[in-house]
Amino acid sequence: MAALTAAVAATPGMFATGAAQAQEASAGAVQLPEVSVQAGAIRGHSPVQGFVAGVSAAGTKTDTPIIETPQSISIVTADEIAARSAQNLNQILRYTPGVIPESRGAAAVRLDQMTIRGYSPAQYLDGMRLAGGRDANPSLDAYRLERVEVLRGPASVLYGSSPPGGLINAVSKRPTQERIREVLLEAGTRAHYRAAGDFSGRLDENGQWLGRVVGSYWESDGELDEVRQRRYFISPSLTWRPSADTSITLLGHYQRDPEAGSYGAVPAWGSVLNNPNGRIGMRWFDGDANFEKLDREHYMIGYAAEHRATSWLTLRQNFRYLHTQGEYRSFYHSIISANLQDSVRSIYGTDADFDVFTVDNQAQANFTTGPVSHTVLVGLDYTRTLTDTYTGSALNTSPIGRSNLRQSLFRPHYANQGTTWPGFSTYSSQRTNQTGVYFQEQARFGGLVLLAGGRLDWYDNTTENRRAGDFTPTGTPRNTAHAFTGRVGAVYLFDNGLAPYVSYSESFEPQSGTDRFLSPFDPTTGRQYEAGLRFQPPGTNLLLSAAVFDLLRQNVLTTDPVNRQFSIQAGETHTRGVELEAKATLADGLSLTAAYTYLDVEYSKSNNVTRFDPGIEGAATGPDVPLQGKTPYAIPRHAASAWLDYSPAKGPMAGLGIAGGVRYIGSSWGDDANTLKVGSATLFDAALRYDLGQLGQNFEGMQATLNINNLADTRYVASCYSYAWCWYGYGRTVTGGLRYRF
Repeated sequence: MAALTAAVAATPGMFATGAAQAQEASAGAVQLPEVSVQAGAIRGHSPVQGFVAGVSAAGTKTDTPIIETPQSISIVTADEIAARSAQNLNQILRYTPGVIPESRGAAAVRLDQMTIRGYSPAQYLDGMRLAGGRDANPSLDAYRLERVEVLRGPASVLYGSSPPGGLINAVSKRPTQERIREVLLEAGTRAHYRAAGDFSGRLDENGQWLGRVVGSYWESDGELDEVRQRRYFISPSLTWRPSADTSITLLGHYQRDPEAGSYGAVPAWGSVLNNPNGRIGMRWFDGDANFEKLDREHYMIGYAAEHRATSWLTLRQNFRYLHTQGEYRSFYHSIISANLQDSVRSIYGTDADFDVFTVDNQAQANFTTGPVSHTVLVGLDYTRTLTDTYTGSALNTSPIGRSNLRQSLFRPHYANQGTTWPGFSTYSSQRTNQTGVYFQEQARFGGLVLLAGGRLDWYDNTTENRRAGDFTPTGTPRNTAHAFTGRVGAVYLFDNGLAPYVSYSESFEPQSGTDRFLSPFDPTTGRQYEAGLRFQPPGTNLLLSAAVFDLLRQNVLTTDPVNRQFSIQAGETHTRGVELEAKATLADGLSLTAAYTYLDVEYSKSNNVTRFDPGIEGAATGPDVPLQGKTPYAIPRHAASAWLDYSPAKGPMAGLGIAGGVRYIGSSWGDDANTLKVGSATLFDAALRYDLGQLGQNFEGMQATLNINNLADTRYVASCYSYAWCWYGYGRTVTGGLRYRF
């Protein structure tokens, strides 16, 4: 213990939140309490009381105070998730800056689709990437999560291939020293029912073995007619700590979604735009309940091992095997009929199977050289992904009968019309390997914290395509790439809690295919300059953050002007923005979170063209227009939110919790030609909680909750992809719960 205390003291602030740090002594050293890496330290996966997490590993892969990290990070804790009764990632991130959640509203809920700084993010669980195809991609349940971390901006220096906008890292609940016995029952609108339990604690007297089991079953009607959702999961975990220097946590999870809602859309005519036949109902469904299917299942097993080899060196290895599969069938709206009364639909389906092996090896050294303290991280990670996907489709011109592919927009008939699945037509098998080595230095001299890192990646992908039922490949292209990415940053910590920072970071994404010379494409790259200011007054649980950034995505594929059948890497997208965030959990029972986002995104370089397409059967499209200078669809320029939560511990309102929130989603473009405008929306949420223990000892440990989202039942369109595809947002949802802790 003493050795670890010395190691921690050598890296002041690396293992404590800014609020928890003691005042600096006259000699300039920060005095820290004695802690253990395995037992008492504040970790990036530790439970947090309230809304404010002080430490995160997402930005550095070391347990670093957020205020010392020179890149934008937001964390939604388990307490905040529970306060808003969030059910999935989109709902968890409704109040997070830089994130545009529910980009496909309430109609396409089978996938967790959102954007960060204008780009679809990579999704991680416990620091390792969640991989899976579109229809087999694991969907995370909110109840199994300890926190959700959003790292904004390029992050390839630690995580390898990833989009430039950032990533989402969900953190699983792990075994705890503290005893947890919780049962949760929920019921709500759309026939929503959930039963869940969370049990954790010591398995032996000395606390050498810790265990936890989290499980849930829930079902509900979807937001659309004739749609059902159903899910059950169990997440067991076990921690073994043979000594104060060693910890091994096994993490398991099994989940099945036998019914996973809808993945539909409505046309702009009748939702965003006027339709002479009327307004399309918010619950209109473009599918067929007797035909639709998404049966998705995944399981994973892995471990997080950590060993303190010496007083200054810690070794870690994280491993996970993930298997996921999904069988998908769907009608989907393609275009609107010429009389603007019917949906002309197509059919699409997949049967996908994924196996993903991930290992991340890390060595962390904490030492001092004179007045400078260092945290050095060296790592090697490897991911292998095996993918097998069958695909089939029938377009709206299919000979299976166009009458079967039509659905009235205003008088829908959902009974099966005799349509049969046309069968799979193609098969694709992919084998992907990615290996990365990385290095990172965090150096602190007085109040100045410097960060620098670099990474080299090797990527290899082989794809075999063939017609379903035919063993003759139609092509087995192989794509290899390598990339170097880097990051530098600096933070200065003032005694009053102010912490300005600057940073530069890079990302890369491998590309498939070749140019007209049959040369493989280089990875698409991203680079970002960011400057920010955080404020965490000493002795408070308040964190204010502001950031401005300039983000460029380069080497984007665009049409080859010499031969338009090919592409060249001359495209570019440019994002500039401002993000503000406030989080607090104060002693008087007041918690709050507030956020504002300004995004200016455009295609800054492109040879591609787009055109006005009304999405109407037989209607003419407009002339080609350059894509350069346009704004991507579904990216509002402004977004803001605030949530205020008050739970007084004393007085006549003791035991009562009252909360309210407001979300503003700015207007956005509904097509790349920027001819369709989707209006803004302002939504209100509310929550009530009551500690039933106030009524007597017989009710001790019980809490009743009520959550109402979109309180005014505001009708709005979340976004559009084109005149053919738009998505309504959620209407009013009401959820009541009873939580019993014993």
